[in-house]
Amino acid sequence: MANEKRIKEHDPNKVPFGRLLAWNTRPIALGSITIIIGYFSIYCTDTLGMNPALVGTLLMASKIVDGFTDLIAGYFVDNTKTRWGKARPYEIFIILAWLGTVLLFSARTEWSIVAKSIWIFTMYTLVFSIFSTFLNAAESPYIIRAFGTKEAVTKVSAVGGIVITLGCMIVGITFPIMMGNLATSDKGWTKLMLIYAIPLTLIGILRFIFIREQYTGEDALSPRVTLKDMFTMLKSNPYTWCMAGVNGVTQFIAGLGAVTYYFTWIVGNISLLSTLQLFSILSLFVMLTFPVVIRKKSANYLIMVGAILGIVGYSINFFAGKNLILLTIASLLGGVAVLPGSYLRTIMVMEIAKYNQWKGLPGMEATAAALANFFGKVFTAFGSFILGILLTTGGYDGTLAVQSESALNMIRLLYSVIPAASMCIMLFCTLIYRKLDKQLPQIEAELAARDAVN
Repeated sequence: MANEKRIKEHDPNKVPFGRLLAWNTRPIALGSITIIIGYFSIYCTDTLGMNPALVGTLLMASKIVDGFTDLIAGYFVDNTKTRWGKARPYEIFIILAWLGTVLLFSARTEWSIVAKSIWIFTMYTLVFSIFSTFLNAAESPYIIRAFGTKEAVTKVSAVGGIVITLGCMIVGITFPIMMGNLATSDKGWTKLMLIYAIPLTLIGILRFIFIREQYTGEDALSPRVTLKDMFTMLKSNPYTWCMAGVNGVTQFIAGLGAVTYYFTWIVGNISLLSTLQLFSILSLFVMLTFPVVIRKKSANYLIMVGAILGIVGYSINFFAGKNLILLTIASLLGGVAVLPGSYLRTIMVMEIAKYNQWKGLPGMEATAAALANFFGKVFTAFGSFILGILLTTGGYDGTLAVQSESALNMIRLLYSVIPAASMCIMLFCTLIYRKLDKQLPQIEAELAARDAVN
């Protein structure tokens, strides 16, 4: 009995609840930035009085920098070796990310359009092209080295996803209410951001303090990743691009940020968005099934099912109008749709790393994750760009008390048809990735045989 207890205590697949909570503190802090950025476009158009097309263009232009920083970040993380580990040192960037976010929402209405544009471009680039880039590039290598096994990583990603969603949901529910009370001026926006930035920065640094990298045995023997290795992977591993495509679609929809415009102008009450966010808690129960389903199927299977649900959910929005029941059903389906791609990506990174090793390359988890992050941020900006262009095309003017019928119709399309079409792209990516699902047993067997020989 004592021996069985000792084995259970040292079971690498077991994840203590306190350790799981500590791990998910930084994702809550960074995820909250993502939620708040969904309100950035309406801050620029309705508070700063900027043209929506200009705002979308600025955000899109910022992502040109990501063409360099994401892969550079992956290269640095893959080659990092410190006494704190490979990925853990980069957690410190959460402090800078929140500082940059506060500054991003601190432009002043009296500034010239040139000054506003330069400020927004600079701050947005720092937050997303530098600080968030290194945090995201280090995410997969960190979790793999902190928890070790695929089963443990799945538990942390799925069950931990509930913790992250609950934490971010608090921000999602309270922010529209606080926004309605405080964000009546540029200084009000800055005050609002500080209310969230201070506690979330303190929460975000807890993972660095309490979670160390334990499974680092292979790192000492791993060859240094070269630029040639990186480009070989990008050329010869199609599944890396599939994972990047899934992340790109998810972030494109988030980047559209059409929900704020929809509830402001179609529903007519932005505060009701909090009610919608509250009901989204029901989607958390779905995540409890992830570890069970993955044992029988795969992470890619769950993402594929999610894409189908997303197509249905966003299609419902087209017919919903002001009907909160239909909007809630659609929101639940859309919320469930993005959960597998958001929280199970590390499982795909581990599978892609095995494929790389099978092909004679280093695992390059950080580089694979960096490509997905690059796609995510480029498509987030592209979503903002599309939002600005289409709103302008529809005749939207944030300074008006009443919008034209063409502007309202465009908002409806941005909240329904366009994201539904995007989910079709995600579905296509999962269908291609299925080939790797079928190959994995053979790949794992051959890698195990190589290790036995060595």
